Amino acid sequence: MNSRLFAACLLAAFFSYASCADAAGKSLLSDTGELSKRLAAANLVIVDAEDAASFARAHIPGAVNLPYMSLDDPEENAKTGRPIFPQLAANKLGALGIGNDTEVVVYDSGNGRGASAVWYVLSYLGHDKVRVLDGGFRKWVKEGHKVSQEAALPAPVRYLVKKPREDWTMTTAQLSDGKSVLVDARSIAEFAGKEDGGARQAGHIPGAVSFPWDRLGGALSTFKDDGSMRTELKKAGLTPDKEIVTYCNPGIGRSTYLLLAMTKLGYGKVRVYPGSYIEWASDPARPVSR
Repeated sequence: MNSRLFAACLLAAFFSYASCADAAGKSLLSDTGELSKRLAAANLVIVDAEDAASFARAHIPGAVNLPYMSLDDPEENAKTGRPIFPQLAANKLGALGIGNDTEVVVYDSGNGRGASAVWYVLSYLGHDKVRVLDGGFRKWVKEGHKVSQEAALPAPVRYLVKKPREDWTMTTAQLSDGKSVLVDARSIAEFAGKEDGGARQAGHIPGAVSFPWDRLGGALSTFKDDGSMRTELKKAGLTPDKEIVTYCNPGIGRSTYLLLAMTKLGYGKVRVYPGSYIEWASDPARPVSR
């Protein structure tokens, strides 16, 4: 292959990758303006991922409440590496009127942490029609859209568990294979062992790279622009060719935010460690670095 042809192939591959990544990114996020026009759309359920108190104060009209931390299941994490027992998730979703073919838009206060957790669990269950509201409730209010304090009364439906995406999870035992870059999405203080974040021991998993999740956050959007995010990730050595495993304390929230961000950028080798640091630090026999 001559140099011109080789260069042309590289250029074509780059634009193909960029185009696919851009398409993937757009499919993951929902625009506030678009959503404001579709509040009464058939087969659409809007999910508020914040706690019940925040939801009661104000929420997007017609939204249902699914606090993202209610999806955390430490015992299931420890036993299987799953983010949640599939049938338990299915029961929660069905009770909110979410079926297998329901379109879901999930939002949180605006930082993306809670919304990413619900997106992750739905995606793990093989639910394709799920997007995160870009900028969340913060942007929604800033733009002057209507809010409500009325709780929706959805008609329960049956959510059938299909085949979960086991490739998106990792057990504690699998962390020792040395094939993946382990990324700590928590704060620098937690990574350094100055704060325990509720874990039995303060510190981090040996060999992990510190990359606080909020390094990728935008001012009024869920994320910075793609170019800025790529730059931040590259600085930390987190490139698309690497196998990456993210963790935080409970396993959903900050770690799933990084997964969502990297998925938006077209990274195809990213998983979450559902047990995360709380599971790792629960056994005093496991090593901890500070």
